[in-house]
Amino acid sequence: MIKKILLILTFLTFISCGNKTNEDVYKAKSDEYASKSGNFIVNFPTKPKYTSIDNQIGLDKFQIHLYRSTLGAQKIFNVEYNDYPEHMIKSLSNEQLYTQGVTNYANKMAESFNLQYQKPIEQNGLNGQAFQLELNKNAKSKGLDGFIMGRLFRDRNRVYTVTYIGVNDKNVDSFIDSFRLIK
Repeated sequence: MIKKILLILTFLTFISCGNKTNEDVYKAKSDEYASKSGNFIVNFPTKPKYTSIDNQIGLDKFQIHLYRSTLGAQKIFNVEYNDYPEHMIKSLSNEQLYTQGVTNYANKMAESFNLQYQKPIEQNGLNGQAFQLELNKNAKSKGLDGFIMGRLFRDRNRVYTVTYIGVNDKNVDSFIDSFRLIK
């Protein structure tokens, strides 16, 4: 299990260090980083790297857009968004979408993390879902440290996932709480 966690952290760090240039990311007047195509502003601690991944569910193809900033291998700040085909999510209420999104995320991380809480929030004019995962006993017994804090937001067929993965850092709250859409 410790190898799997290290592999996940290495993969995330590898993606964040990609050489792909992206003129889409810029520094806003507020000294935060923004994305033109992502239509968001957030207080990343360093300039994020952008990566897109092709994804497919059934016959529906779409891209996952990842913006990642790191402060070493144990402090990873992420904003991800997906533009789902409208027919895939139009029948889901926000509550259903958030519950399913948090459950799916928690299940992906279940080998090492347990879901501690999830609750509805309002942040910068957006309704969403806050959640946090903590390392389970088995992961802690291996000497690992860290947690995952996240937020899910929906804007029509676009779903944003804002997460921090790592050990405690002074930038976590300002990063998570600053996420907002560009008007």
